Amino acid sequence: MKKNLNLKIIFIAVVGLCIFSFIVTKSNVASFTHDESLTYNRYVHQSYWEIISHKESYTNNHLLNTFLMKVSEQLFGSSELALRLPNLLLLIVLFIYTFLLFKKNNTIICIVFWILMFTNLGFINFFGLARGYGLSIGFMVMSIYHLIASFNQNKTKNLILFNIAAFLSIVSSFTLLDYYVAALFVYALIYFIENVIIEKNKLAFLKSNKVNLIIFPILFIILYEPVRKVIKFNNFDFGGKDGFIHDTLSAFISNCINNVHFNDIQVNILHIVFLMPIFISLIILIVNVFKSNKDFWYNNRPLYIINLLLIFISLGTILQHHLFKTDYVVGRFSLFLLPLFVLNLGFLMEYSLKIIKIQKYIYAFSIILLVLSSYNICRTANLYSCAEWDYDRETKNLVKDLIKMHDEGKLKQNDVKIGIDWVFEPTINFYRQTLHINWLLTVDRNRLHYTDDYYYVFNETVANIKPNTYTIIHSYDKSSTVFLKNNK
Repeated sequence: MKKNLNLKIIFIAVVGLCIFSFIVTKSNVASFTHDESLTYNRYVHQSYWEIISHKESYTNNHLLNTFLMKVSEQLFGSSELALRLPNLLLLIVLFIYTFLLFKKNNTIICIVFWILMFTNLGFINFFGLARGYGLSIGFMVMSIYHLIASFNQNKTKNLILFNIAAFLSIVSSFTLLDYYVAALFVYALIYFIENVIIEKNKLAFLKSNKVNLIIFPILFIILYEPVRKVIKFNNFDFGGKDGFIHDTLSAFISNCINNVHFNDIQVNILHIVFLMPIFISLIILIVNVFKSNKDFWYNNRPLYIINLLLIFISLGTILQHHLFKTDYVVGRFSLFLLPLFVLNLGFLMEYSLKIIKIQKYIYAFSIILLVLSSYNICRTANLYSCAEWDYDRETKNLVKDLIKMHDEGKLKQNDVKIGIDWVFEPTINFYRQTLHINWLLTVDRNRLHYTDDYYYVFNETVANIKPNTYTIIHSYDKSSTVFLKNNK
């Protein structure tokens, strides 16, 4: 047993070090992105009280991320690495808690599904960005671990940590409210089945929920005003308006399988494939409940807790859409579902190993998944493209080129004015501020103007500029952008 544990730790530590080194390097060299820059420009320099009270309730302002960016800047400066440091630290937290969740599993299952969690480029990219998504996912998995652990030992301590971690995940991204509500419901449901249905003890059911019943109102009071402001001044516009399967499930599959495009028939097949482990887990749970199989109930909590979380989160988003007209989560907003799915699949494989006849197929299936996932991240990994903000990958290089030209006397020395496509405004202004480029005027989102000294635009925008009025200084092929001089 100890030998197997040491093998797990060594193998996972080596892989984890490689993954962490890659993300740290990327955090240091990749250009800041539109949403990161918007947060820095608008919110980071508010007072701590203004941040905590959510004075600016725009959905870009992820409370805990903004707060930690401010702390990190005061401690370490305004480099990309410093501002992204909080998310990098939460990647370590996610490493640890994912291992703790799989620690007691079969050695192969533990290693395979731990690595599977971190060989998705679209997923781990967010731990190298100064946004709330990495923070929220790290704290969510921490919360899940303590929720499961509360059934086995130190109930009060683990429930307190469960609630605290859930709270931190919510203030990192309000989307995680769905997780917290689902987790509270799952916890109460399990103890209702155990105490009221199985043990016929209603008092024990109330006692087992005491900690949550005390903490939940406190968190509700703390979260009420920030959430109210977001609901009032924003529409929770996550982008999905057509249905849970069409929007959220399709986005989730896209998150799992990066940079691969499928036709409609293939997408429908993938819907079935990805739903199968969730429904199989649910069927196993229902069958064993009806059989009053106490051995299953008390020995497979990780499997059915994760499974019920996925189901109740899904039902919650559908209910919210019909009651409050909120969008179905898509893209980065649905990213928090990925670790839940990997955990569900891993625990299902662990449970399936008990069926001796299919053990070799379980091992083969798990290893094939790992090979495919590892191949995909090796095929797509790069140090400069950041999620859906790929258009900003060369913005840092543009600023470097500007500084070099200015130092060489190729630019006028003061009041340099650059016209841009509007999406570049936050990041150029971020670098203007953090690199103290005082000779560059603040860029704005107004249309290109004849008084601009230079233009930085997408290639297709050049067609809208009058011919023979500009000179191409540099083309940035990776972002399909171009830097032009206005021949005014």
